Amino acid sequence: MSLETNDSIEINAPSSTGPGASPVPSCDPSRLVPDIDPVPVKERAPLGVVELALDEGQTVRAIGLVYGIEHEISGDGFRATVFLDQYNQRLRVYNYEATDYEALILKLRWLAEANGFDKIICMAFPRDWERFLRHGYVLEAILKYYHGGEDALVMSKFRSQERLTSPNLMQEILLIEDILSREPMPGPRHPAPEHHVRLAQPDDIGPLIDLFRSIFRTYPTPLIHRSYLENVFQTESLFAVCEHDGAIVAAASAEMHPRVRAAELTDCATRADARGRGLMSALLQRLESELKRRDFICAYTMARARSFGMNAVFHQLGYEFNGRLVNNCDIFGAYEDMNIWVRDLRRLGTASPPQVP
Repeated sequence: MSLETNDSIEINAPSSTGPGASPVPSCDPSRLVPDIDPVPVKERAPLGVVELALDEGQTVRAIGLVYGIEHEISGDGFRATVFLDQYNQRLRVYNYEATDYEALILKLRWLAEANGFDKIICMAFPRDWERFLRHGYVLEAILKYYHGGEDALVMSKFRSQERLTSPNLMQEILLIEDILSREPMPGPRHPAPEHHVRLAQPDDIGPLIDLFRSIFRTYPTPLIHRSYLENVFQTESLFAVCEHDGAIVAAASAEMHPRVRAAELTDCATRADARGRGLMSALLQRLESELKRRDFICAYTMARARSFGMNAVFHQLGYEFNGRLVNNCDIFGAYEDMNIWVRDLRRLGTASPPQVP
């Protein structure tokens, strides 16, 4: 997820007036555009003592700060790896194989209901997405190139009216239309003078935690916990940092899925006093070049739909907008809608396909 707000994008948003105008504030290069404030739609999930159902008659009780549990399910005609996402009250299907799709889909529904989760998300293949559609799933986005170059269709099923309803959806639609109406400016990005962008080192873990804690009130992964960062650092996730006067002032990461040769650009954060200098664009391009060197195909992000700055960053870098995940995850104390942006890393250095507003 791309969560930072207000990276520098040198654009001039026209002033919006009149009954049909976009709520996006007018802006110029000297002023940053504020985000739309999040609105809580339901109570936060309990995290201290959690009991999760793994199967009929099988539960696990976890004590402590529990974000979720990765779990293998199987039955006659299917198998799947799922994530019981307690923090975000959703069931995520990481991968699956099925000859009996109805059995798989009913098992997913049972797991969600048994754990009180009100959203199920599955990265379906083009060949079978309609099987999910027939069981009440909706197509929220297309993650192009995700399955080793083949598209993934993000199929979601909502289990409550609160999770299905987004109070800011119209504002978010107008915001993305405004961004897509502007010409992207692909090409190398260079940070402001006296700033240095590089891949992170183990000694950077402490400063990274300090940076993330200073920005995010809540976060959908255990990003601010040292043991978590030490476990994923530069193995499951690549981190890049930007230094100024010997201090880390901005960072971003790429959560890698080598099995499908895809990576999510996420954990975007810039210290408040360093925003507006184009640092995030340079960080993302550094991660892109490393992913391409490692033969990854798909780079994608989930940007907060309420953030003008982060969505503008990915549009200007040449990413394709491919949908929106409604009430997807808890970031700033409320569920956030997340916009999907995708790039084919094989096309780096070539023109991106045009976007239709």
